[in-house]
Amino acid sequence: MYKINDVVVYRRDVCKVVAKKKSDFTGEMCYVLVPYDSTDRSVTMQVPVSNKAGHLRDLVTKEQITDLIKNAPDIETLESKPANMKSQYATLMKGDSLEDLVCIIKTSYLRNDERLKSHKKLASIDAEYLEKAEKLLYSEIAIALGMSYEESKAYFEKEVAKFEKKNAAKAKTAAKKKTTKAAKE
Repeated sequence: MYKINDVVVYRRDVCKVVAKKKSDFTGEMCYVLVPYDSTDRSVTMQVPVSNKAGHLRDLVTKEQITDLIKNAPDIETLESKPANMKSQYATLMKGDSLEDLVCIIKTSYLRNDERLKSHKKLASIDAEYLEKAEKLLYSEIAIALGMSYEESKAYFEKEVAKFEKKNAAKAKTAAKKKTTKAAKE
């Protein structure tokens, strides 16, 4: 149960609970939500308190952000098939998982990097979904950690880069041990 002024995520939007009221349509109790960054309350959403559809969740915690950062290097990218990239991205956007947003971001970066190396124009579909995924991910992290959007993006990217370096160093050490062990045999 959420209380008035709680910050929650509905689908992918960070919202504030501003009221609880009985729905005029269904008669069930609903949370009244407004987008977190909304200054005028002209946009409101009513979400049943029962949350049967499962689209209402708590704002990400600092611990969850740390776990996401640690796991980001291991989150797989989508298979790069130009014919169905839009549907793959759209499917991930419909989910509630932050890992899905990281997958979109990683896939878009890699695809754009490959295109640049091949002297090709950037794919507009990648740019579109990259922008959407970054906005959603970094906005939620910014609100959860009390930072600006730009600070949250820089923080997330810096921390992920640290884990990528650690993982690369571990892999290099493991490869050396394996080579040393094989040489001894």
